[in-house]
Amino acid sequence: MEELDCLARRFVVVERLSIELNGTFEFALWCKLLRDRGWTGLQVARALGRSEGYVNNLVRIVERGSLAVLLRWRLEQQPSSTLPHVCATDWLMQVCLLSHDEQDAELARRIARITPSAPPQPTG
Repeated sequence: MEELDCLARRFVVVERLSIELNGTFEFALWCKLLRDRGWTGLQVARALGRSEGYVNNLVRIVERGSLAVLLRWRLEQQPSSTLPHVCATDWLMQVCLLSHDEQDAELARRIARITPSAPPQPTG
């Protein structure tokens, strides 16, 4: 019973935070923060209304992602961003299994594939 009371107090704290998220990146940071504060994946998932697998995947991305990948993920989710979205969650899960150098190379290739190239400028 004491464990349930402790858990209930934790959930009340989350409700009081009135978290307004700007995309999956911020959601992933909150998941990671709560996990780092001792919550289990299941507790985080229940408190935030997601599946435990989804929460654990987001935490894994934050833990394993290269700085370039995490920065791009954050930037493209900002409301004022005009960047094409290249950091889909399923792609992030795949790429985060690689070394940071390989992640950065994959990110560059993905951006190059998705970003339309500018037409050649006439000379003369």
